[in-house]
Amino acid sequence: MTDSRIAELVEEAKSLRYSRRQALKRATALGLSVPAVAAALAASGQPAVAARRQSGPVTLNWFAARDTTGYTPTQVEAFNALDPNIQVSYQEQGAITTDLHDKFVTVATAEDSSADLISMDIPFVPEFAAAGWTLAMDDLLPEADRAAFFSGTIDGAKYDDQLYGVPWYNNGPGLFYRKDLLDAAGVEPPKTYDDLLTQATDLQATEGGGFIFQAAQTEGGLISWLEYLWGYGGEIMDADGNVTLDEGTAGVEALQKLIDFIYTAKISPESTLTMKTGADAQNVFVEGKAVFLRMWMTATSAMDADTSMVKGMWDVTTLPSGDGTAAGPGCLGSWNLGISTFSEHPEEAAEAIRFFTSEEQQVARYLANGSLPARTAVFDNTEVTAKYTYVDKLRAAFESLKPRPVTPFYSQMSADALQPNFGAAMTQQKDAEQAIADMADGVRQILEQ
Repeated sequence: MTDSRIAELVEEAKSLRYSRRQALKRATALGLSVPAVAAALAASGQPAVAARRQSGPVTLNWFAARDTTGYTPTQVEAFNALDPNIQVSYQEQGAITTDLHDKFVTVATAEDSSADLISMDIPFVPEFAAAGWTLAMDDLLPEADRAAFFSGTIDGAKYDDQLYGVPWYNNGPGLFYRKDLLDAAGVEPPKTYDDLLTQATDLQATEGGGFIFQAAQTEGGLISWLEYLWGYGGEIMDADGNVTLDEGTAGVEALQKLIDFIYTAKISPESTLTMKTGADAQNVFVEGKAVFLRMWMTATSAMDADTSMVKGMWDVTTLPSGDGTAAGPGCLGSWNLGISTFSEHPEEAAEAIRFFTSEEQQVARYLANGSLPARTAVFDNTEVTAKYTYVDKLRAAFESLKPRPVTPFYSQMSADALQPNFGAAMTQQKDAEQAIADMADGVRQILEQ
């Protein structure tokens, strides 16, 4: 049935003189495999395809977020060495995730073909898919092959039961701590928020602070609060899309806890309010100026660098929770690779994605910069287990990472309702109760538009 629908689309494209881009966009709307449709178009001798193939080597433009470890260009070089006829041009878009998002939105809105590959944070997937800006990729990663990935990463790459990206890495968080200081004090790593407060108070460094986390009005700062919201049993929305943030006390308790860390308990310095990137926070810990750090696991490479002041003195555990009976919920920070609907080279882009998301490349990436793998088998690699002795300890937490609300409107919700009120509360311009009420009202207004 699918083959016949593809054949019908090819005939439609020829009779109505669709451009290749129009035909592939139509394929996405119909839920057909874009690579399969592209191959059928090529076999039919569609002029746009023939012209492209006569033009020589293909260059794929990859719109990516900043890689502070500098490792991704190394992987791009490895791919480019495989075939001179397909080359990737790696293009980082700004300093923070929002910069990448906004640049691709601008390009996609204009139906511009200048982006081929696109790196996608979890919230980008439903937004871009709903807008028709990225291609469905179910055939690129068939159902039988998805079991090789952590289930959360696959769920985070879907929209409306279709796959719109392939998991690239699984950037979940951990609680980094100074093992030497905890051992000397005879205490185990904190399991509850109150344990964290007590230990950070008792052990905090003379400079920096006891507990470092991103508290700036950015997505990274917002995630700091989201994890505590979940830890207190709260949610922004329920499974039916109803806003529940202002129901119960979880939202206020979570926000007040972080505020108190800075202004009342003073285990976190006010400089956390200016930490816009993960590197801003992790550098304080790496410089030996904090006892605890909530950070993405990619920070491991910085901890063990020769320039690290804490090399050999740190460890990492799961996030604390309210009562300590289970690990605190971490935000699913996996990143996916997708293909722009307006790319002139979707087959080549699919080939590049297969390479970058392969088990071999995920092993290499994890060993090089600490990016959590999306494929489960990477944790069984002997080099990985030798280098990262804490893998087994955290594996269960990787299985239970939570995504941010899966809705096409999350980016707008975050930018217009959640982040501004989070920032106002953290800088004491609003109290926690008012900030949560305003967040909930703002989210409702966005969903009702």
